Amino acid sequence: MNTKTIMKRLIMTCLMGWLSLAALMAQVATHDIKGVVTDKKQFPVVGALVTVQGTDISTVTDIDGKFLLREVPVTAKLLLVESIGMETEEWEINTPIQVTPKNKKLSLVISAGAVMSRYTAQGGSFRMGYEAGLGLEVRMSKRVAFRPMLQLTNRGTVYKYNKAGLDYKETWNPTMLDLPLYFVSRFKLAYKTNLVFSYGPVVSCGIGGKVTAETNGEKAEYEIFSKKYDSYYYSDGKHSLLHRINYGLAYGLGVEYKKLTVGVWGKNMALPIDDYDDAEHNWALTFGVAYRFF
Repeated sequence: MNTKTIMKRLIMTCLMGWLSLAALMAQVATHDIKGVVTDKKQFPVVGALVTVQGTDISTVTDIDGKFLLREVPVTAKLLLVESIGMETEEWEINTPIQVTPKNKKLSLVISAGAVMSRYTAQGGSFRMGYEAGLGLEVRMSKRVAFRPMLQLTNRGTVYKYNKAGLDYKETWNPTMLDLPLYFVSRFKLAYKTNLVFSYGPVVSCGIGGKVTAETNGEKAEYEIFSKKYDSYYYSDGKHSLLHRINYGLAYGLGVEYKKLTVGVWGKNMALPIDDYDDAEHNWALTFGVAYRFF
């Protein structure tokens, strides 16, 4: 046997050895992975699809939220977990898996509070009122939402004059139906706690209310939105004390824990008036709460 033949056999032997070793390593370099998928309250998630990222190896969790993945390459690092009603998330292998519920796109919102209100242009004083509302919140992202509300509100002002023997008090008590269109921004403060800032335009419609005037103990009442009062400025001879429709800017700041918000909401309203050169301005602050359902 010549040297050339020996070399060929040696090379073939080495090559076969390397191929056998590679095949053995390929067989050894896998392992089984088991785990449990739960939600944030530690309840098992049934029927979640668990997939080894970058492979077609997958399984479904059982009634106890448990899963077993066989022959997973040791080079695999991540698991992809999918479940109905939950966020699709990636998790490192051999770490506890807690999936998060998807954010609801639409929520019902109720609100209520006490209102401090005054008319500023003619020097009115604050008077107390109320506000109650119902609306919808449409989630645009995790931190931003659009929230139109329909609010029944009672706000007004008090004018006082006491001089030269004249004791005069005028109380405005209108009831309004407000439609604020809030854009809501959330900023995380702590676990399940957010700072909530809201802002947007508001349109308001007067639905009732009276002005009570007291002059040295004598009272008189006038309907705010009834167009029956004599006018000194317009040829038709009649006017209302306030226009039914007014508009302005709504804004608010609060702290939200889970679904409950405690805060302060404000409105700056322009109040067109027929019989005055200068329109009135209404500034109102509501101290209250709001709650999101669903």
